[in-house]
Amino acid sequence: MRINTNVSALTSSRNVFINNMNARSSMGKLSSGLRISQASDDAAGLSIANKLRTQARSLRQAATNAEQGRAMLQIAEGAAQPIQAFIERQKELMVQRDQSATNSSVTATLANEINSLQSESTRVRAEANFQGTSVFQSLVFQVSDQTSNGTLTVDASLTLTSLTGTSTLANADSALDAVNSALARIGVGQNVLDFTTRNLKSAVVNVRAAESTVRDVDMAEEMATFTRSNILMQAAQSMLSQANQSSQSILNILR
Repeated sequence: MRINTNVSALTSSRNVFINNMNARSSMGKLSSGLRISQASDDAAGLSIANKLRTQARSLRQAATNAEQGRAMLQIAEGAAQPIQAFIERQKELMVQRDQSATNSSVTATLANEINSLQSESTRVRAEANFQGTSVFQSLVFQVSDQTSNGTLTVDASLTLTSLTGTSTLANADSALDAVNSALARIGVGQNVLDFTTRNLKSAVVNVRAAESTVRDVDMAEEMATFTRSNILMQAAQSMLSQANQSSQSILNILR
């Protein structure tokens, strides 16, 4: 028997240290809910999880961009509708003006209303903006986290033909066609942005789920690991105590 180096005690001490580290690691994971709470837990997994988290955040912002684009198009539609109503009223007045029985005084009154409606139509178009940006133009939205093919363009431009007291019915029809064409393009853009937003939100959920499988801890499995490490640590501590006491038996030989 040797007492200078207590190999049993050293072995038990090493096992106590290892099991204590494992139990401490499990406690950290259980308390945080993360399988990877530090780079040493899984360096490769951490890299993958961080990329997925970045992708999820980018897609979430892209969805926000699409929703803001939808809001811009709603403003454009809201402004185009009264402009269309103005033009319809102007055409109605032109039909009344062109009635051969209409006298000059009535014609002047009708022309004055047509001009007033044109001024209001111009004002509505000029004031239709989103955070200072005119909504009646070619609008480009970043709706992806990709550098290529990541934008969506909606042509919401509206060029109005000014209608005056001397304009013809053909001029009014041309102005109506321009507004109706703009409304059609705006409607298509709204539908596309709706589909895009739903797709992006679904992508965010899927990417977050993928990140969870890499980064988040399986609580049941980790609890079993913690319990095992805790029991082994207590057993190793008990064996360390036994190893330290076994050397005391040498004293009986020396008596």
